[in-house]
Amino acid sequence: MAESLFGILSRHNVMSAGSDVKKEDEGKGLHEYVSGCLNELRCDTSGSYRKQLTREMANWADRIYVMTDWKDVPEYANYSKMQFWKVEDPKGKSYEEHIVTMGEVKGLVEKLVKEIG
Repeated sequence: MAESLFGILSRHNVMSAGSDVKKEDEGKGLHEYVSGCLNELRCDTSGSYRKQLTREMANWADRIYVMTDWKDVPEYANYSKMQFWKVEDPKGKSYEEHIVTMGEVKGLVEKLVKEIG
């Protein structure tokens, strides 16, 4: 969610990845509820897919925004680059709960964009 929203609101490069993506899910499209929520905001998710955070991704990033518990972050990630956003994971919940989460993420992304451009 954050990658798509940030991508349309900011001029900066952005990349999104999960901290615990199962091998069988890696490379698959976004969950239908996630893409549905984003499509409601006119975000194109056709090129979005699930991917695991790698050491290379963590090294590439100037900042890393985390929406999971710090204990779930791979040890190779650079903790000094991280900021933790308290957002409940809607995985396994209803579409309506995904909409609520999207609203929270959108607010955080808008605040970030105001800060950095």
